[in-house]
Amino acid sequence: MFHIKLIAHKEITDDELNEVIKIKSAQWHYSYEDQLQWIKKNIKDADIHVLLYFNENSVAYLNLIDIDLKLGEVFVRGFGVGNVCAVEKGRGFGFEIMSEVNRYMLNSNKVGLLFCKDQLLKFYRSLGWKELEPNEYKVKGDNLKVMAINIECYTELLIEYDGIIF
Repeated sequence: MFHIKLIAHKEITDDELNEVIKIKSAQWHYSYEDQLQWIKKNIKDADIHVLLYFNENSVAYLNLIDIDLKLGEVFVRGFGVGNVCAVEKGRGFGFEIMSEVNRYMLNSNKVGLLFCKDQLLKFYRSLGWKELEPNEYKVKGDNLKVMAINIECYTELLIEYDGIIF
């Protein structure tokens, strides 16, 4: 049925990278070369590519960006979730890959951070993500919807992040 593969960017093979670009291209219509250049520019060695397989075919993708966050006065390691996409919408692939990634982050004791559009808020809320109010985060960028997961143990909720928008 479903299984997931987590691949550190520094260890990704050409075949796996081709699978990533194939899935991303189903969602965003950029050339293969543009997709490849974006990955080379924005994904670092410690970042993780996540592929979801259904009946041995890759059907969904996202990346986990290794990030540093400040929560109140505490510095923590976290994951930024980006490029969530599937080869086909409406089949539950996005829900499945996010559910697996949520479990991975919770088991790794990592805070998750993502940016999304208004129309995706309900989807991420259904997976346990919390929409942050503007006074709960400091992030560079305009008109962002910021969501987080695995933040329950932090008494002071002010997430500060100054890296790339993933």
